[in-house]
Amino acid sequence: MSAPIDSHRVKDDIKKAYDDIAPVYLDWTQSTHQRRLSYLEAMLKHLDSAEGARERNILELGCGAGVPCTQLLASRANTCVTANDISESQIALAQERLPVSVNLIQGDMMELEFSPGQFDAVLALYSILHLPREEQTAILRRIWGWLKPGGWLLANFAATAFASESDSSWLGGTKGAVHWSGWGRDETRKILIDLGFELEIDEVAVDAEDDKGVLRNVEFHWVLAQKGSI
Repeated sequence: MSAPIDSHRVKDDIKKAYDDIAPVYLDWTQSTHQRRLSYLEAMLKHLDSAEGARERNILELGCGAGVPCTQLLASRANTCVTANDISESQIALAQERLPVSVNLIQGDMMELEFSPGQFDAVLALYSILHLPREEQTAILRRIWGWLKPGGWLLANFAATAFASESDSSWLGGTKGAVHWSGWGRDETRKILIDLGFELEIDEVAVDAEDDKGVLRNVEFHWVLAQKGSI
C-alpha cells in the first residue's frame, strides 16, 4: 500500500520548481499555444452567443506568465479577468505581459475563495493535474459552485489514471519538484457529470513534449463543459 500524498509538500515543491523554471517553461509551452487558443476560442463563442452584452467574469487557474490565454481574455471588451498561479515568478512574468486590469492572485488554487455564482467561465489549462487526485475532485466541486448557472469550464487533465508522478529536474530545474496525478478520462468524465456538468467537448489530444532532449507523446483529456441552468 502506497503512502498517502503529503499535499503541503507537493505544493511547496511545485511552487519552488515553477519559481525556478518560469522563463524556461514560458518558452517550452510555445508549441501548445495554438491548441490552447483553439479550445479557448471555442469556449468564448459560447459566451459571446449568450444573450446580453453584460460584463463577463472569467477566472483562470494556473495562468503562468499569462501567455497566450490570459492575454486574449484581457484584450476582450466587457471582460473582467481574475488569474491565479502558485508561483511568484510566474505572476511576476504575467505582470509584465498583462494590463493592470487583470486581477492577479498568487497562491495555491485550493485556498481561493469566491462567491457562489461569481464567474461566467473558469479555465484551467495544464494546472489541475498538478493537484493530488482528491484535490482535483474538490477543486472541480468548487468550480461548479463559483460558476453562474449556464457558466462554462474549460480544462484539461491527464488522459490516463495514475496516483502520482514527480520530477525534481523537469525542464532543468534544480529546486523543488513538479508533481502530476490523474483520475483518467473515464473517471474525470464521471466526476464532472455527477456534479451536473454537460460536456460539450470531451476528447483526447496529444502533445509532443521535449523531455530532456527526447520527444515523447503525452495524452491530455480536454473538456469544455457547461453548468446546468437549473
